[in-house]
Amino acid sequence: MPKGTLNLAVPMLKFERMASGMDESFLITKSCARLRKPEV
Repeated sequence: MPKGTLNLAVPMLKFERMASGMDESFLITKSCARLRKPEV
């Protein structure tokens, strides 16, 4: 894993439940967009 990379392992059924709720999660907020900002 590259330095500064987060890795998360979850069972597939749990991942499917998590992914189904992404439209209503913090992942679509401006705050999360700042976290995903690429390093310069």
